Amino acid sequence: MTREAEYRHDYFLTAGESNAEGQLPLSLLAERVIEASTEHANALGIGYDALIREGMGWVLSRMSIEISRYPKINEHYSLVTWIESYNRRFSERNCMITGDNGEVLGYVRTIWSAMSFKTRTFADLTDFEREAFPIGTRECPISKIPRIAPITDVYSERSYTFKYCDLDFNRHVNTVRYIQLLLNSWPQKHFDKYIAGRFDLLFHSECHYDETVAVRLSRRDDSGRQYCEIIGADNTRAISAGFTWTEIN
Repeated sequence: MTREAEYRHDYFLTAGESNAEGQLPLSLLAERVIEASTEHANALGIGYDALIREGMGWVLSRMSIEISRYPKINEHYSLVTWIESYNRRFSERNCMITGDNGEVLGYVRTIWSAMSFKTRTFADLTDFEREAFPIGTRECPISKIPRIAPITDVYSERSYTFKYCDLDFNRHVNTVRYIQLLLNSWPQKHFDKYIAGRFDLLFHSECHYDETVAVRLSRRDDSGRQYCEIIGADNTRAISAGFTWTEIN
């Protein structure tokens, strides 16, 4: 079996997929990253079909996106993904985002963990052959995914109850729904002025159907950095995120 270290998926942004600014939404970009990563894992023989036979599956643990601009309506764009490293618990995977004419728009870092569906804890990848995880040679120039401290100076807080359309096949809340919920912490006029030049997302615990959570937002610091977190019904952090806002020229 030939296992390519890189995988590419080409896309085209339609009007129906764009946000209010006529660009690729951050939430859809995250979905595309997950999609391309999943397709590459399938091609390598370490995707859903292979892991489900062992009673486990891949779960996104962390994500960082750093981008200079987002693709626009009617623009072709591409994602190139590769594995940076792996061990028996985790796999670090990166992506490069390019627009028309091959312009590099940004990069993404992700960390994926193998989860046992029976115990809902980390699974062991030791039994999978090393050749199934070819390490890419392309560099990812953005900084590593940071830790995010709990918010101590809460600027705003609101509640939200997750419903059916927020769930994925694992029967917990979908990554894209989390991101959309976080983005709704700001008014529309904010996005007319800024883009999320850097976005960091960390998963701490699962949220489920009919769970009411608190969505908290910090004040923005002098560097343009702002933090969000989702606090679950048991008063523990489910999600933490950081946004660095870049003013639109």
